[in-house]
Amino acid sequence: MKKKKLLHRIFVIPSLIVLLSLLAVFVLFQVISDQYINALTSDALKNEMNNLGNITFDTEDNMENIDDELTDTSLIVPVMHLVIDAKGKLVFPASPWYYEYEVKIAQTIADMIASEPDSYKASPHKLNVNDNFYLVQAKNYTGIMEDGAFIPDESDKNSKNYYVLFYINITPIQNFIDKVNLVLMAALALSGIGSVFFLFLTTRQVNKDFEKLKAYLLSIGKHKKEKTASPVSNYSEIEAVITAVDEMSEMLLESENVQKRFFQNASHELRTPLMSIQGYAEGIKYHVIPENEATDVILKESKKMASLINEILFLSKMETTEPEFENVNIAEIIAEVSDNFRLMAKENNINILCETRAEAVVSADVKLLDRLLGNLVSNGIRYARSEIKLSCEISNNNVIIKVSDDGNGIAKEDLPHIFERFYKGKGGKFGIGLSMASDIAKLHKGRLEVASGENGTVFTLSLPQISHTFS
Repeated sequence: MKKKKLLHRIFVIPSLIVLLSLLAVFVLFQVISDQYINALTSDALKNEMNNLGNITFDTEDNMENIDDELTDTSLIVPVMHLVIDAKGKLVFPASPWYYEYEVKIAQTIADMIASEPDSYKASPHKLNVNDNFYLVQAKNYTGIMEDGAFIPDESDKNSKNYYVLFYINITPIQNFIDKVNLVLMAALALSGIGSVFFLFLTTRQVNKDFEKLKAYLLSIGKHKKEKTASPVSNYSEIEAVITAVDEMSEMLLESENVQKRFFQNASHELRTPLMSIQGYAEGIKYHVIPENEATDVILKESKKMASLINEILFLSKMETTEPEFENVNIAEIIAEVSDNFRLMAKENNINILCETRAEAVVSADVKLLDRLLGNLVSNGIRYARSEIKLSCEISNNNVIIKVSDDGNGIAKEDLPHIFERFYKGKGGKFGIGLSMASDIAKLHKGRLEVASGENGTVFTLSLPQISHTFS
C-alpha cells in the first residue's frame, strides 16, 4: 500500500481548510447582506402598499394616522410607485407633475414588466435600470385618476383596474455592499495567501529538519556520530526527538562498548584456563610435569571454565526468555539457598547464619531468585573470614533481603563498578555473577545495592511485597 506523505498532508489539508473557511465567510456575508436588504425593503414596500390611499391624500386629518402606521424603514428607504392601466400604459407619474428623469425611470420600469405584471405581485423583484438597481413589486387596485394622481376607490362608478408598481432604488445600498465585498475579498485573499505562504514556509522548514534528522540517524547507523554534529531545529518537538536520538545513540554506544568488553573479557576468561590446560597437557606429554600435579590443575581449570560457560549461557537465556513469576515465600528461598551452600562454606571454615524476622511473599521467578541469592552467597564465601549472614525483613511494603560477610571489604574505587560485567577489581574475581544478580533484581522491579567497609560487605536486595503472607 502506498504510504501518504506527512508533510504533504500538513501543507495541503490546512491550506484547503483556510481557503474554504475564507470562502465560507465571503458566501455567508453575501447571504446576510441579501437577507438584510430584503428585510429592509420588504417592510417598506408593505407599508407603502397598505397606506397607498392615505399617502396619496395629504390632508391634515389623516397625516397623524399615516405617521403612526409608518415604520422606521419607510423613512430610511423611500418607496416610489407608478401606475399602469390594463393595457400596460403608464398613467402615473406623468408630466408636468414630476421631473422628466422620474417619468423616464417609471416608463422604463413599466415597459419591462408590462407584458407580465402579475408575476411581480408575489414578491419583490430586482431590476437593473440604466445601471441602477430597483426592487419592484406590483399590486392590483381599483380606483380613479384625478389631477394626475391615482386614488384607490372601489365605490366610484368611474373606477378602473390598475397595476400599481412600488419600487425602491437600492443602488446606494448595493454600491456600499459592493465596496464592502471588494474590501472583504481583498482581505480574505491576503489572509489566504498569507496563511498558505506561512504554511509553505513552515512545512519546508519542517521538511529540512526531517532531512537533517534522517541524515543524522543514518550517520549513527553507520557509526559516524562522532563526525556528525547534532542537527538544530527551531521547533521544540523536533528538538525533543533529536535529544531522544542523542540519548539513544549514547545508550547504543555504551551497549556496544559493554558488548565489546563482554566478549573481550569472556574470551580472556576462557583463554586463561585453556592455556593452562594446554600447558599442563603438554607437560604430561613431554614428561616435564608429574601427572598427578598436572591432572589436578587441569581439573581445576576445567571446572572454572565450565562454571564461566554456564554463567554466560544462563545470562543469555535470561535475556531472551520471559521470567515465570509466581508467589513465593522468600524465607523458604533463603533457607534453601543457605542449605545448598552450607557444605562449600564448611570446607572454607565459614559459618552461614539465617535470620528471617518475617515470612514475606513476593512475586518472583524461583530459578532466577535462587540464582541471584546463590551468586551473593558464593561471592561472600570467597571473601568472608568466618561468617555469612542472610536476613529478611519488611519495610514500607518492600521485602529487604541482606547478604553480609565479615571479610576485608571492597576497595572504594571498585564499588561503583562491581555490577558491570567482567569488571575486574584488585582481586580480579568479580566476573559476571554480580552483574547477573543486579539484572535479575531489575527484572523483579527491585534493586540491588552494596555497602562495604573494613568490617565486611553487605548486599541489600529490595523487592516489592505482595499483600498477604503465609501462615
